[in-house]
Amino acid sequence: MKTTTIQVDGLAVSSISDPMVSQPLSGATRIVLVHGAMDTGGSFSRLIDHLAGFDVVSYDRRGYGASPLTSRQPARLAEHVEDLLAILDGHCSMVLAHSLGGVIALAAVERAPQLFKGVVAYESPMPWESWWPPVPLPNDGRDPQQVLAAAERFLRRHVGDARWEALDDGRRQDLLAQGPAWAAELRDARDGGPVYLPESLEVPVLAVYGTATDDRHRQAALELARRAPNARLATIEGANHVGHRREPAKLAELLRGHIAATAVN
Repeated sequence: MKTTTIQVDGLAVSSISDPMVSQPLSGATRIVLVHGAMDTGGSFSRLIDHLAGFDVVSYDRRGYGASPLTSRQPARLAEHVEDLLAILDGHCSMVLAHSLGGVIALAAVERAPQLFKGVVAYESPMPWESWWPPVPLPNDGRDPQQVLAAAERFLRRHVGDARWEALDDGRRQDLLAQGPAWAAELRDARDGGPVYLPESLEVPVLAVYGTATDDRHRQAALELARRAPNARLATIEGANHVGHRREPAKLAELLRGHIAATAVN
């Protein structure tokens, strides 16, 4: 059964309720998914298939997918945090976040730890740290052509030139339309100082990385697990940065384990 019961102005929200769950908004069963940069909530579709028995909420963050920008500037990182808190709507939930979505989720934990049963952060970056490699942002984020060019470079690097060229023009344009949101939030994450302090996180955190990922995401997961007071580290063998797409069953298993672990604490 699929319903859309959560409404936040400007956001496309999908809520999938399992009819077998007797208390659909209990902290033990409600999962909120937060996607990363240049992505949408739809990227979690395969993961959701492995989450029977839970109420699962996903959404397109502001400026992505079905939550497009209209006549306003791209959302700042702080606005994405506010959006997540609005999605939680006072209900203590387990949050699983991918990549930059993890930065948003962990910053929201600092703001309102009482709303989080725990967090699973899959390869959440730390672009504000001195060891993080240079971020490929445009020199002038107000120049649309620079933003589009930088966004295309980013996408080509992640999907490969051959796959990028194989996309039809419409699909390429849809992806590039997310460039302003990507550039704005990544610049905030890089230049605004630490978006959150791992040492301040009060909830159980599972930091996850795939063994086939790059060094920067591996180190970020290790740092999060080392510095957060109630954190553990887990890996997914053979997974890369899009492990939520490529290894959804293994990520779902880690999520279920984290939920079980928080239930007995």
